[in-house]
Amino acid sequence: MRYQLLFDELFNGIFHEDKVISARCAEAVEKVARRYPEYIQKKKRIILKNLSKFNQKEVVWHIALMLGYLKPTKKELDKAFNQLNKWLATSDSIIVKVACLQSLSCLATKNKALIKSVRYKIEKQMTTGSPAIKARGRKLLAAFDKLKSI
Repeated sequence: MRYQLLFDELFNGIFHEDKVISARCAEAVEKVARRYPEYIQKKKRIILKNLSKFNQKEVVWHIALMLGYLKPTKKELDKAFNQLNKWLATSDSIIVKVACLQSLSCLATKNKALIKSVRYKIEKQMTTGSPAIKARGRKLLAAFDKLKSI
């Protein structure tokens, strides 16, 4: 309980007006959520409600990763999937693009019907993307291939 309260306070910092504070809070929240996804699950509604308001790239790449940790309903999945695709298409940050590809892949493993679409997006990004995008793309495609063989 105490840790959830601390997490909640840290999470609120993502919305701070100071860009340094919001970026640092987003980073810390994402690191905790990676290890303890149940904490971020309790913030799912707030994250999804505010997706279009996140525009600072240092916050966006952490929010993008957090979307992959969530257990979304079908409607929530659609919203997260659409926002990740929007950030992927419009961001000039390589880190944001990599984070979006990562979470799109996570969401696709939770809904197998999305794998073909996400695979296409990864391959498309790899044709013109940076070395970081190509490297992450290879890992994500390999993970998809492992799913096929299971």
